Amino acid sequence: MKKASDGVQPRRPPRAGRPPLAIAGSTKAVDTAEVHERIWSAIMDHSLPPETRLVEGELCDIFGLGRTRLRQVLQRLAHERVVTLMRNRGAMVSKPSVREAREVFAARRVIEAHIVETFIKTATRKDVKRLQDHLAREDEAWRSSNRRAMLKLSGEFHLLLAEAAGSHILLELLRDLVSRSSLIIAVYQAPGASPCPPDAHRELTATLERRERAAIKLMTQHLDHLCEDLMLEERSETGVDLRSVFGVRQ
Repeated sequence: MKKASDGVQPRRPPRAGRPPLAIAGSTKAVDTAEVHERIWSAIMDHSLPPETRLVEGELCDIFGLGRTRLRQVLQRLAHERVVTLMRNRGAMVSKPSVREAREVFAARRVIEAHIVETFIKTATRKDVKRLQDHLAREDEAWRSSNRRAMLKLSGEFHLLLAEAAGSHILLELLRDLVSRSSLIIAVYQAPGASPCPPDAHRELTATLERRERAAIKLMTQHLDHLCEDLMLEERSETGVDLRSVFGVRQ
């Protein structure tokens, strides 16, 4: 499998020619959810590399938000672990280390093998149907080249398995790990690489439907491939002009 992306959350990359959001002085109210979407997407598609400073004043001017509302957006991004808030220094795009990346996937390997084993023993037909319906949404995201949806749905597939397994503790642990995986993939996947079709999830679902223990091995292999396809090496990042990413005042 080539260049898969199993991350969450934990959202559509900015497209060429897309107009900037409403700015100060505009009669249109600015939607903080859209601002969150724009920043999150810019991080996920490499437009904002790790350690990019997110200067509050500049972002307020770009998006037409007051500082209080912008900080709400940044707090949400920090909760999702894609932004780091620094005391008296503002915010910057988070940068998971190579060691953290390897540890996250190692932890997922152990937890998700157990989740699959439990699913085989306890899942209902309704649980399997939920996975199949989810695969249809993954296929649609792939066909439409919607990277935002690919990332989100790919991570959610793993959370659906955890929900069906019935362990609230493991589900919460996995939510955190999948959220971290989203950023790790965005940071260390080769620039320009596209997420792969959801073939691995489809094969895994078919094996789970047959209640075969081979699904455990398929899951660990799937996670190993995800990690192996990343360019896990430390590298420095250059500065980014926020206005060139999000547009300029009009």
